[in-house]
Amino acid sequence: MNAKAKKWIGFIVLTLAAGLIYRVPYLKTVFYDNMISDFALTNTQIGILMSVYSLTKTVLYIPGGILADRFDNRKMLLGSTALLAVLTFWYAAVPGFFMLEVIYFLLAVSNVLFWVSFVKAVRLFGTEDEQGSVFGYSEGIRAVAGLLINFAALGILGYYISSTCPLRYVLIFYGVVYVIMGVAMFFLLPKDNKRENVATSLKDYLNVLKVPGVWLVAILVLCAYSVQVAAEYTTTYLTTVFGMGAVIAGIVATIRSYGIGIFSAPIIGKISDKVGSYTKTLIGLFAVEMILGAVLILIPGQPNFLILAIIVVLALATVYYAVRGVYYATMGEAGVPVAMTGTATGIISVIGYLPDAYENTILGSFLDKYEAGGFTYVFGTVVLFAALGIVMCLIIRAKGKRGKKA
Repeated sequence: MNAKAKKWIGFIVLTLAAGLIYRVPYLKTVFYDNMISDFALTNTQIGILMSVYSLTKTVLYIPGGILADRFDNRKMLLGSTALLAVLTFWYAAVPGFFMLEVIYFLLAVSNVLFWVSFVKAVRLFGTEDEQGSVFGYSEGIRAVAGLLINFAALGILGYYISSTCPLRYVLIFYGVVYVIMGVAMFFLLPKDNKRENVATSLKDYLNVLKVPGVWLVAILVLCAYSVQVAAEYTTTYLTTVFGMGAVIAGIVATIRSYGIGIFSAPIIGKISDKVGSYTKTLIGLFAVEMILGAVLILIPGQPNFLILAIIVVLALATVYYAVRGVYYATMGEAGVPVAMTGTATGIISVIGYLPDAYENTILGSFLDKYEAGGFTYVFGTVVLFAALGIVMCLIIRAKGKRGKKA
C-alpha cells in the first residue's frame, strides 16, 4: 500500500470513528424506551445522566484543546478510543445508577479528548487549500457512519428483543466496533511528528469576550441547540402517545438523527449563499420550526394521526439540521473578526451547547410528572426557542447594518 492510499484510508477510518463515538452517550436518541425498561431508569434519571455528561464536556472543552496541542495527537486518539471501548463494555454489564453517572462522566472525558484531537488530525490530513474538502468529506462520512451503525444496532435489538435486557447486546456490539476502530487507527494513522504551538492564551480569550458579536452568535446557537435537544424527544413521543413499536420508532429516529443530516445542511447552505444573508435564512427556518412545534402540540394522540406525526417529526429534523449548517456562518454578520474565528468558535461552543447540561433534566421531569401531557412542554420549548432565535437573528442583522454604515 503506497503512502497516499494509506493516508486516505486512515482518514476514512478516523472519520468513521468520529461518527461513532457519540452513539453510547447519546443512546437515548434512538433507544430511549429501552434505557427505561432495560436499565430501570426514569425520565429524570436519563436527564441527569445527560446533564453529568454535558457539564463535564463543557468544563473540558478548553483544557482539552490545550492538551491536543501539547501531546501526541495519535496517542490522544488511540487512548480516548480505548477508554470509550472499556466504558461501553462496563455499560453493557448493566450497573446501578451511581455507576452510570461515573460512566457518563468518563464518557465525556473520552469524547472531548477524541473530538479536539480529531479536529486537529483532520487539519493535518489536508493542505490549507484542501481544508474545505477534508472537513466536508468528514461530515458526510460521519453522517453515513451514524446511519449505518444504528441500523445495525436496531437489527441486533430486534434479534434479542425477547431477552431480559436486549440493549446490553447493542452496547456489546458498539464496544466491539470501538475495539476494531482502535486497532485500525493504530495501524493506519500517521505519527504526529509536527509540534504546532497553537494553544490560545487566557488574554486571547478575554479579548474575544469583549466582542459583542461573539455573545450574540453564542445565544443564537444556544437557541438553535435548545430546539434540537427538545426535538430529540420525538422518539419517545411516537411510542408513548401513538403506541409505535420500539424497533420502528428506532428506525424513524435513526433517519431523523443521521439520514437527514447527509443532505439537509449542505443544500440549505447553498441556498443561503444565494440569499446573501445567513440570518435572513435562519429567520425563515426558525419560523418553520415554530409552526412544526405548534403542530406537534395540536396533533391528537390517536393512531390514525401517526403518519402525520411521523411526517412532522422528520420535517422538524430536516429544519434543525439545516439550522445547524448555517448558524456559525452568522459570525461575519455579527462583526466577529476573521482573525478571532477559532477562539470565538470555542467560546460559542461552550455557551451554545449548554442546554445539554440542564434541558434534558427539565424536560425529563415534565414527562415523569405529566406523562403524555409532558410533550406539550417539550414542543412548547421548540416554539419558544425558535422564536428567541428569530429575535437574535434580527439583532445580529441590525448590528451588521450599523457596522456597514459605520
